[in-house]
Amino acid sequence: MFLRVCSLAAMMVVLASPRPALAQQPSEGWRFMIAPYLLLPHMSGTVAVGPIQTSIETDPGDIFSNLQFGAMLFAEAKNPEWAIGFDGLYMDLSKDGEELSTKYGGYQASLELTGFRRLTPFFEILAGGRLNLMGATFTSPAGVELVDKNIDFFDPFIGARFTIPNTGKWLITLRGDVGGFGVGSQFAWQVRPTVAYNVSQHWAFGVAYWALGMDYTKGELGAGDYFKYDVTTFGAEIGFAYTF
Repeated sequence: MFLRVCSLAAMMVVLASPRPALAQQPSEGWRFMIAPYLLLPHMSGTVAVGPIQTSIETDPGDIFSNLQFGAMLFAEAKNPEWAIGFDGLYMDLSKDGEELSTKYGGYQASLELTGFRRLTPFFEILAGGRLNLMGATFTSPAGVELVDKNIDFFDPFIGARFTIPNTGKWLITLRGDVGGFGVGSQFAWQVRPTVAYNVSQHWAFGVAYWALGMDYTKGELGAGDYFKYDVTTFGAEIGFAYTF
């Protein structure tokens, strides 16, 4: 785990990615931003642990009714050419599975370093990495714990961001990336259109639509160490940012 975290930090030479509430103010030096946000997530896909597999189909109502704890935070440092950012997300929830009447409980966390190198006023390239930490339990209708599994994996990714120029106090961006490449996930993808409004030099509010898909498999189907996470998480984000 320590080595993966070190790898995550070491590969960030071209780093950073904004969340919905980015205050984009002209500056020749470094600026710093911190932005808590709220995700209204849907989750769709398949989770398997050992011999147990279940389909997961949830909406924000399901997530919040089963949410035990959640936290989301983004932070960024940037200058006119470079940026480096951190994005952290944690959700602890439970959900009834659609197969075998099992109950699925688990947590999902991600620590992401991502960044941009500006090539033009409206186009940036990005490279980064995402450390995923997950845990899953399956419980029988009788309340017997069938499986309890924890796992972590690292996904590198590359992509780009487009910013619409000359929008005044508005910030309109589209960011996308692809990754995994067999290092962690077999394939992972992410897309995020963002609209934010700078209400002052320091404060901004914004919304975004975020979608993240990961197809990760470890072990052989049916084996005790088998773990499959083929899930797309998507939904609206609402947040605010303070820039200094």
